[in-house]
Amino acid sequence: MTAGFELPLAEGHIQHRASAARILGPPWAHLPTLTIGLLGVQILWSVEMAYAPPYLLSLGLSKSAMAMVFLAGPLSGLVVQPVVGVLADNSTSRWGRRRPYMLAGCTLCAASMLVLGYTRQVAAIFTGRGNHANDLAARWLAVLAIYVIDFSVNAVQAVDRALLVDILPFEMQASGNAWAAAMLGLGSLVGFFVGNLNLPELLPFLGSSELQVLSVLVVVLIVTGHFTTAVLVREGVVVTAPEHRRQSLRAEIHQIFASMRTLPRVIKQIFMVQFFAWLGWFPVLLYTTTYISDLYARSIPATSVLQTPTEIAEEGTRLGSRALFFSAILALLTNLVLPAFASTASSKSSMKTSIPKLPLPTIWAFSHLLFGVCMLATFAVSSVSGATFIIAIAGVSWAVAQWAPFALLAEAILTSKVANTIRDSHLNNEVDPLLDADGVRDAESVDLTDEFERLDMRSPSLLTDNIIDPEDGLGSKAGVILGIHNVCIVIPQFLVTILCAVVFALFDSDGASGGTNGSEANKPSSVIYVFRLGAVWSFVAFMISRRMAQ
Repeated sequence: MTAGFELPLAEGHIQHRASAARILGPPWAHLPTLTIGLLGVQILWSVEMAYAPPYLLSLGLSKSAMAMVFLAGPLSGLVVQPVVGVLADNSTSRWGRRRPYMLAGCTLCAASMLVLGYTRQVAAIFTGRGNHANDLAARWLAVLAIYVIDFSVNAVQAVDRALLVDILPFEMQASGNAWAAAMLGLGSLVGFFVGNLNLPELLPFLGSSELQVLSVLVVVLIVTGHFTTAVLVREGVVVTAPEHRRQSLRAEIHQIFASMRTLPRVIKQIFMVQFFAWLGWFPVLLYTTTYISDLYARSIPATSVLQTPTEIAEEGTRLGSRALFFSAILALLTNLVLPAFASTASSKSSMKTSIPKLPLPTIWAFSHLLFGVCMLATFAVSSVSGATFIIAIAGVSWAVAQWAPFALLAEAILTSKVANTIRDSHLNNEVDPLLDADGVRDAESVDLTDEFERLDMRSPSLLTDNIIDPEDGLGSKAGVILGIHNVCIVIPQFLVTILCAVVFALFDSDGASGGTNGSEANKPSSVIYVFRLGAVWSFVAFMISRRMAQ
């Protein structure tokens, strides 16, 4: 059975569709098919967050050096997502705008993930085994693999998100992004659950360490998921007029900066909230395993001979993975339950229900408050069990962070497109478009809910029945807008990474990892300081988003 959605493209006389987009398969499978690739992406991120930091430490890197390695994340997000977004937006490939970048990114990601898992074995091809050269080569190869992973997976994630905006109509954006968040939550759950298993014993033919086995499993999942999406989701092929076919890379990059200046205020406010929220989130996502491992190591008496330093570090890593697993469980449950209690602009015209609902911007605002309280709770926690509890509770906020801003952003993008479609076709003279002649709202303050409700959403079919001028609609720029959104996420990551390197250099001058005990037992983990700073940033995000929700 084949069914599909019409693809609305805001291309006017510059671009037109040579074919309509559609999703193959029964209607109930459309949203899972469209979002299943994010399952593999999140499992990869989960494995990297849980295993890459302790693995780099085991190769001999200090905490401060490790923090600098993870500049790969913000650097790749800063460069890759906006560039891939604008390139994909302007693509006229017969395979679609997004899928070629998706498959190319998956190929690079799979290869580099295998290199990370088998670093010493790959290095031994050139250096031999059990010598200093092998140690040095393995260290640099692991760093290179992390950079390639981060750059390639950012490209994949960019087109995964843009595909949602491209394929789904306005009234399905909230549901589509809820499915995306559920896939991300399930990916976290799977990624951290396997950390509690002895994988080398269960699957010895895949490797002799947890990371080796996980690298193979991650590659299978991320490739299978995206191959499924690439085969079953058929994008509409965009044909460009001859005078617009050749656009230089410089012109496309200029388009990114031009888009930053002309975005609607509601989108800019979402970006501002994301900036402060991610100042708090990044250290928690990356250093939770290190934090739990440090707490466990400090709980071991200095005179203990029951565990070697290596065994202490391995057990600490396992406990950190367990904390993230509990957080993932709560995040997945939140993703499954909370959307039923959230009201969005696209749900305003739907049938009334007896279920009490809160505006999605309000839910988003209070998720920042909850996260800040969790980070402040580190003042009262000094045990592994206590730290595990607060990390688990933070999973509720993480679930909302993976869903709410993307749903609000997608609705804002398509709201602008609907407004201008109706205006240009003279079907609704009462509609107030999001953009003025200069691309900027005149109002000084914007209510997110009111901003969406200004538009009459009772006729979503107008999306496919009218030609939209590219200078009016934002739908044709979905890729670049999502790329700019990611810039607002990765710039704070870049800043926090540098801050972490400084903090770790000051408080871990000996380069000790999670296996320290003895005289260090009563000394707080250095990671805790950046966690507490995260509380401050999350409260700022709460205040901004709360004003928007009101």
